[in-house]
Amino acid sequence: MSRPSNERTNLLNKNKKNPKTLINRVIDILTCNLLGGPTLAESIAHYLQILNLTHSPCNIFAYVLKPVTYLITLYQSKQANSGLYLYHQKVIHGNNFCAAGGLWMCDYEAVKRHLTEPQARAFKLAPSQLRKSVLPATKLGGRFAFLLSLSQEGAGGNGDWEAFRGCINDTIFTKDTKLRAQDDTSRKLIEKLTSDYKQANCAKDVDGAAAFFGNESQNQNGLDDFLLRYLHYVVFGINPFDESIINQLRDFHFGGGGSAGPHLHLVGQLIALKTGFAFEKQFPRIADILKKTESITDMNEHEPKYKNMTKTEIAGVMVSIMSLAGMVGPTTWARIALGKKKLPPYEGQTTGDIDVTDVWDTIDLNDRDEVKKYLHECGRLRHPVSNTHTVAQEDFMVEMKNKSVSFPKGTIIYIPMQLASIDESVYGDTTFAFNHKRKNLCPFSTIFHSVGESTNGRICPGRHVAENMMIDVMIALGRARREK
Repeated sequence: MSRPSNERTNLLNKNKKNPKTLINRVIDILTCNLLGGPTLAESIAHYLQILNLTHSPCNIFAYVLKPVTYLITLYQSKQANSGLYLYHQKVIHGNNFCAAGGLWMCDYEAVKRHLTEPQARAFKLAPSQLRKSVLPATKLGGRFAFLLSLSQEGAGGNGDWEAFRGCINDTIFTKDTKLRAQDDTSRKLIEKLTSDYKQANCAKDVDGAAAFFGNESQNQNGLDDFLLRYLHYVVFGINPFDESIINQLRDFHFGGGGSAGPHLHLVGQLIALKTGFAFEKQFPRIADILKKTESITDMNEHEPKYKNMTKTEIAGVMVSIMSLAGMVGPTTWARIALGKKKLPPYEGQTTGDIDVTDVWDTIDLNDRDEVKKYLHECGRLRHPVSNTHTVAQEDFMVEMKNKSVSFPKGTIIYIPMQLASIDESVYGDTTFAFNHKRKNLCPFSTIFHSVGESTNGRICPGRHVAENMMIDVMIALGRARREK
């Protein structure tokens, strides 16, 4: 990672000795720019983000600038899903910076702390604002049970998150889930995926295999069709060969604007107008399908430890979870590991030149642990989900460019799991190299919203399903690549 030169540091310190007049601020900004720091636009954007988060109620100047800050926040909210963008912000602003309406604390220990302590939540998915109107309680009635926006006890929560998450753990992710992942049906699905992979000639031309990686609503072959059938079978027990149900699920997740986009503020409204509110109409029908599955149909709706969570409530929550995480995370992870999505060309590094399939073609496919480590190294360098958030429960201070800055209670604190995974203080000189045999790779991994197995309880509930599925897939397709 690039660091400020001594010349730049001396110039900045020299300016800091003087009163912060407007001229001094301009000198600071221009000096940083000329010596490899943030551009003028980046410095102004950062200043406005800090001002918006920290200003006093009496600061009229801050209120006048809020429309401009809002537009900057909208732009950054989209960009901040990219690890490449976040890494650039860290390079120019340091380990702590402000963007997308919140504070980013990027060093590994800060991320570790936030992933293992209780979290307060807002209506956000990564940096994007969620549409409350399409979340399960609104669409289906009943209580608000959307886990991603519920706070935990110890961080302002009332126990709902613990009850509802416990219900999902004990109802959905059971021993039956593990058995289905190992049965003949799952094996047939992987065999079909392998056949599709061979037919698409992916072993020789990953970039040209449009049929295999396409997710069009009518595509009944390839990666996304496999994930749709496999995950809904293993997690819920849905017959993966019942085309009437699979077609409804396919149209919901891949048709129109997809099933993730409609959850987002502004983007979701535009998708709704474009598709005639297709997502809003389909949501109850998909929830009804899940409600009648093996996993949910026999559930006890009068369990006090789950706060009497109903079948309707759990089905609605699972529709949103599958839309925002269950389908998106594995799809992204698979594309990275299969070489379809390239590793990011991090600033000043050669990561973008790495072809992960060169490593995949050499690993021992009979060693599931080595395949697992290959997958985790792919995820370390390009996270399936780059960040999450918590909400500050009290006023606090952080160091920003050798200056203490005070932030109020209620500040959105982003947790950049991607940046923790490329922290040079943890991974050393080989941080940006691909080495799936590195020490403590899996115990330090943050790809499942945890630090290895250390968690505040918010670790991905389907992590074992996704991980074992991906190991099976990489072994099967890896063998196909090695056939003459």
